[in-house]
Amino acid sequence: MMSEPSRIQQLDETTIGHIAAGEVVERPAQVVKELLENSLDAGAIRLVITVERGGFDLIRIEDDGSGIDEQDLRLALDRHATSKLQKAEDLNSIHTLGFRGEALASIGMVSHLSISSRPAGKEGKSIAMKNGEKGLVEPFGMQLGTRVDVEHLFRNTPARLAFQRRPATENARVVDVVVAHAMAHQFTGFRLVIDERVMLDIPPAESMMDRLFDLLGGQVESMLEITPPENDAEAPGQERWSGWISTPDITRGKGDDIHILINERPVAAGPFLQAIRRGYRTRLMQGRHPIAVLSLTLPPEEVDVNVHPTKREVRLRHSWRVLERLERAIAHTLESVPTQPDAAGGIPGLQGLGIQKVTSIQEHLSAVETSSVSPLDAAAGAPALVLPNDSKTEAPPAWAIAAGAQLNLHGSEASEPESAEKKRPQSTAPEAQETLPGMDDKPTAPALSPAERTLHRHAGCGHRTSPNEEQPLTGIINDLPEMEPLAQFADSYILVQAEGELLLIDQHALHERIRYERLRHDESLWESQSKLEPIRLNLDARQSARMSAAVDKLSEVGFSLHENEDGWMIEAAPHLLEGEELVPFLLDLLQDTAEDGAPLETVDRRKDHLAFLNACRGAVKANEKLTLPEMRRLVDDMRRITNPWACVHGRPTALRLPLNSLDHHFGRHG
Repeated sequence: MMSEPSRIQQLDETTIGHIAAGEVVERPAQVVKELLENSLDAGAIRLVITVERGGFDLIRIEDDGSGIDEQDLRLALDRHATSKLQKAEDLNSIHTLGFRGEALASIGMVSHLSISSRPAGKEGKSIAMKNGEKGLVEPFGMQLGTRVDVEHLFRNTPARLAFQRRPATENARVVDVVVAHAMAHQFTGFRLVIDERVMLDIPPAESMMDRLFDLLGGQVESMLEITPPENDAEAPGQERWSGWISTPDITRGKGDDIHILINERPVAAGPFLQAIRRGYRTRLMQGRHPIAVLSLTLPPEEVDVNVHPTKREVRLRHSWRVLERLERAIAHTLESVPTQPDAAGGIPGLQGLGIQKVTSIQEHLSAVETSSVSPLDAAAGAPALVLPNDSKTEAPPAWAIAAGAQLNLHGSEASEPESAEKKRPQSTAPEAQETLPGMDDKPTAPALSPAERTLHRHAGCGHRTSPNEEQPLTGIINDLPEMEPLAQFADSYILVQAEGELLLIDQHALHERIRYERLRHDESLWESQSKLEPIRLNLDARQSARMSAAVDKLSEVGFSLHENEDGWMIEAAPHLLEGEELVPFLLDLLQDTAEDGAPLETVDRRKDHLAFLNACRGAVKANEKLTLPEMRRLVDDMRRITNPWACVHGRPTALRLPLNSLDHHFGRHG
């Protein structure tokens, strides 16, 4: 039996208001944003923002702007009531931050809202709105300007309140909002007080560099002011970029410190990230992001801000032209200034690294007939020199996925410069040039790119660790048999006897894998170690707020942090983190915690990346003589790692030469 269709009915104003509030008022930080934009549109020169318990108890915005007339106070609390638009055509050229006329009404639906205002030459008046119900306009003594109080946010909507984050997390988001608007409006002073603590107090700035110094601290001294090419002014269009970018040695794990301003409006940076990376060319390691404050000025009719109620997303009429201008400006700036690679992990050889298919040695070897399976076969997971074409290969390590493909200006894979191949000793006898039976004449893995070859050349830079200096691995966790090194060939390869087989081992690749497994899985390296002298962190207001919210989570991964009158101090950190790696690693984790207050679910990825970098840096190099004890230590540790057949690049560590293949080659069969 079919049911009767539901009748369509008009929703009441209260329900409509709650639906609208759900789009406009997502969290306390969104309330702060909407109220700040109203104050800035009113021409405020000084703003005071007060927040208590993440904004759930109180949000107060005080400004010295033009104020609101008594006759308009009640109307200001109605939906779609605004002084910033007169007719529909005005939407084609918006000059103000706000224009929808929804914010105050939406905020009043989910809180106790009061507005007090005094225009020049008039008395102060006030009106209150509680859970959507407007009160009367009453006299209120105050200075020139406007004051808005928002109390008990979401108390009348428990479902919405249940989805909110911790007050500390919301405090950090409020700081983000205030900092973003302070960057966009240098001639306005901002004072932010959170839970009776002054988080930010900056006066109006005469120059943008002064404002950035107040917001970002001393790191701005090394930032570069972007300078477009001289002929850029002659290109079509009125778009103009200005701002500052960090040098490639100052980076972050995410793009949170990239600020985009369009006609003094903070907008989401996502659509601009690729253009910024292309501007840096190969100077940035894949997965790293610069610090940047970039301001775009263009005619208002060429940008559409009427995309979403939050106004964080915009559309540009000539987006490709805008992005190309940005790319050219960054590239031109960096070309004129000598820069160094990223000290936070940007080993020169890793820059410009493209994604390649990661395969194991067995996948590139064709089949030969075998009558039995040796211990080495079992350890490798397949018969010697045999791997069916449909077998599964090991997934690439996390760092390889993060590395991505470095793009050039046209969005294609970056070209690699040609480099001369290093000559290796080889026989000139024709007979000796034939390969073993059943072996393909293709290499067992794709050739190292110039970028990867550079990475390997830098493997021994700094402190090179001898295998005998490292703590030996314990326990046999694979099925490799006892092995004995016989000799070293070309100062790069180790000849090893393993029962009925010979192994030709790439010493650098094997040591790299061993070091990676040790660094990645030895939890003792991540135990907290106290510092003889606490390390002072130079954090800006946004980072300091995030640290307050994340300090307990960071302690779970070995960090002991304390705040005093000089700022945040590192009192203890994981043992593995030393020198220049410590602070960048901590700042990256701090950015991870900013995502909705998420737990440190990405810490494993960051551990993996750090282990990879340190494994490469300290491994023995090719063309380096090893003693017999050092070779013996390498092959002994090889038996104690889960994947002894591939380095962290996915390239083979060893070539296997079974005795029956040698016999077949020398005619001992048949």
